[in-house]
Amino acid sequence: MQLKKFKKDDIYNNTIVTYPEYEFFVYDSKTYVNRESSVEGDFSNTVNHVPQGFISLYEMNVNKPADGLAYPFVTKDGSRSAFRTVTTSQFQDSAQFQFGDTITGSYPLSASVSRIYVQSYENDNKKFLRALQNPMEMGGYLSTKFNFANINSADANIIEVPSIFYGSKVRKGSVQLDYYITGTLMARLRDTKKNGELIETYGANSGSVAGIVMYEYGICILTSSSDLSADNASKDKYFDASTTSFPNWLSFGSGMLETVGTGTATSGHNVGTVPSYMIKLEGTNKIPTLTMLAHANKGELNYSSNPTFVEFDNQVTSSIGSSSYIESGGLITNIAKSKYVGYQEPFENTTYISKIGIYDKNKNLIGIASLANPVKKTEVQEYLFKLRMDF
Repeated sequence: MQLKKFKKDDIYNNTIVTYPEYEFFVYDSKTYVNRESSVEGDFSNTVNHVPQGFISLYEMNVNKPADGLAYPFVTKDGSRSAFRTVTTSQFQDSAQFQFGDTITGSYPLSASVSRIYVQSYENDNKKFLRALQNPMEMGGYLSTKFNFANINSADANIIEVPSIFYGSKVRKGSVQLDYYITGTLMARLRDTKKNGELIETYGANSGSVAGIVMYEYGICILTSSSDLSADNASKDKYFDASTTSFPNWLSFGSGMLETVGTGTATSGHNVGTVPSYMIKLEGTNKIPTLTMLAHANKGELNYSSNPTFVEFDNQVTSSIGSSSYIESGGLITNIAKSKYVGYQEPFENTTYISKIGIYDKNKNLIGIASLANPVKKTEVQEYLFKLRMDF
């Protein structure tokens, strides 16, 4: 085996940017991610151990029995290491944890799209809106609609997509919100200007701004209370269990998405009026990549560790007094084939490259690149292998 050292120009780092597409369809109190199946015992529940419409973080415990799942744990000791969910008072309370006790957590971690409805007079959910004040005002250079004072003084509908779906940020201009009533598209929002303004491109209020989108945080804030339909048949119990109203963007996702806090009615919908919602977006996923160039120059890599590389004559001699047996040396196997019967081609040193090992500076094997098909290498041939590793 021949070891070669990478030269300065043989290793370089770069970043690959991908734009994964996601589609969330919300219907009958269920969320479907990328049109996944909703059949009982589907992939999410039986393989990933996460609920319908959720995605598993790190893909922990894939295809494991429910009673044999891996879980995180730490031991209470003097280093005071614990999980973030364990408060300092809980950790110090000897009635809960004594030194030497094992503190456990649970896997898998999962997340899904969620909704927070904030009313202008409500205090419980106002904290979620106030937490967005600074990033909202920082986006003011894009549009005057990023005005916290105006948004905070009225009702708001917050749609949140966890970063596990979109990566570093949502791709500008990719967000699309569709509002359906009984399978019929009622209205649609898109950021056609790519400045964070969600403009109604289809519906009764086409051209009006119904909210904003914060791409760095995967959050849409809908503020429009304009009726999307003048048809009385579309009225439903969107906000109150006893009062019906016309559909609007403040009711987008009502009773369907995971709702934090209070402020929405989840008592069901009128017969014949079935609202459903579609959220489409593209993420921005940056993948650090290490690229290595491995050279196979002429006259190199001309020996193989394959035991059939050398022909032996099966002659074994014993060494007197040393109790050893030595097989007489042989010649390198000539695998050059002739197209003529009975004619032996002249010897040509030939090897086949099937794997490329990557070693650290201490000559420890840290990676192996396997070729799909072995590559024939002769003395006069040279190759350049491009190896790539994603982090």
